[in-house]
Amino acid sequence: MSARKHPLGTVAELDEQDIKDFDENLRGDLILPDSDEYEDARNVWNGLINKYPAVIARVKGATDVSHAVQFARDNGLELSIRGGAHHQAGSAIVNQGLVIDLADMDSVHVDPEQKVARVGPGARAEDVLAETQKHGLATPTGSAGDVGIPGSTLGGGIGWIRRKHGLGIDALRSVEIVTPDGELRKASPDHNEALFWAVRGGGGNFGVVTNFEFELYEVGPMVQSLGIFYPADVAEDVLATFREVMTDAPAELTTILINGHVPNLPPMPDELAGTDAVGILGCYAGDPKEGAEAIAPLRDIADPLIDMSDVMPYEMLHDLGTQMYPWGRKYTHRSVFVDELTDDIHDTVLEQTEAVPTPMAAIGVWPLGGNIGHGPDAAYAWDDKQYMITIEGNWEEFQNQSTLDWAVETERQLRREGAEGAYAGFTGVEEREWEDWTKQVYGDSYERLAKAKAAYDPDNVFSQNVNIDPDDA
Repeated sequence: MSARKHPLGTVAELDEQDIKDFDENLRGDLILPDSDEYEDARNVWNGLINKYPAVIARVKGATDVSHAVQFARDNGLELSIRGGAHHQAGSAIVNQGLVIDLADMDSVHVDPEQKVARVGPGARAEDVLAETQKHGLATPTGSAGDVGIPGSTLGGGIGWIRRKHGLGIDALRSVEIVTPDGELRKASPDHNEALFWAVRGGGGNFGVVTNFEFELYEVGPMVQSLGIFYPADVAEDVLATFREVMTDAPAELTTILINGHVPNLPPMPDELAGTDAVGILGCYAGDPKEGAEAIAPLRDIADPLIDMSDVMPYEMLHDLGTQMYPWGRKYTHRSVFVDELTDDIHDTVLEQTEAVPTPMAAIGVWPLGGNIGHGPDAAYAWDDKQYMITIEGNWEEFQNQSTLDWAVETERQLRREGAEGAYAGFTGVEEREWEDWTKQVYGDSYERLAKAKAAYDPDNVFSQNVNIDPDDA
């Protein structure tokens, strides 16, 4: 028997022959704490996450995934799944357990005639767009280019064309998934229907998706974008105009209001970077000329600090998201949903932004509605909500308890004003004793999800997520 060593000390004892047999059965690579690749393989987007797995299996296909799941079960190791490694809560990595790393399974195959894309679970939004935009096509992805397809899609998939073309789960036609028993199954409206319902909003609770099949829509490659920042002292007027315009906005217009500061990114002038500001970013998924008219009221609220609005490549919007939230910064992002931006919600957004303890923190307001929820019935519980509000704690230094506390208090205040639910991708990095993210994320879908969990994962092998307890079935 061998006890693997890493900075947390001794981990679970693993038999050397078992490790050797596992390695020989893998087409991919086995990465252990003494491997040269170990530090890179345990690294994730959120710099606040610092975990040390016992074994990392960088898999090449579904058979490798099946072997890895069985190895974890045989050796009593907790199991996590690393897709794009962008999950801000850190569930892609597990201390002293086994990580299934999907990075090498990043293929993207596009059928422009059928308007379908088959996407591997190691792909990120930027990988998918690089292939689909060659044909003027896109599928809903996360709003940043480096967001992984698995985590984003299975939690819902909220991106830049959501109001016109829905969420990622609305465009999902089928998945191939390795379930805890090691079997590769297809789930679609016609195959394993209960499983297909559950994975679309139920996240990684049911297995490892090894292939996604998406419907594609005509988008771009050039779109009318919106990118404007106003001084913080007109934030009240900006938010009031924003909610008025977005109440009747065409479905083609998707926007995000960010009450915080001017990011330190090109083409921002150096003298503006870090200035307190309220920004509105957006995309018009239609005729750019019509888009220019649609965004005009949002560009004429006051004298802006900077207005970058222009016709630009659709991919560039996702590049901006990547730059605004860079790899390695510390993050805690929480979320709620609301039916409308009431005066109380309006005031809370303004007051809590003024109370931020770090200059990088912000509050985001994401209009929803439009064609969200147009796909087959799914486990995602909040497709009838009109807005998502994100509480974004962002900072550079490692310790910042005040930012963690601010994010919690802002979320609680919004809930006191009538907000509910949560998006699976934005559940903070810690759970306070009174919190129940499972209830917030899954809402009324939870009972049915628990039945699916009991059917496909009765032993709760896949527990490193917003976990569904099979015993609740």
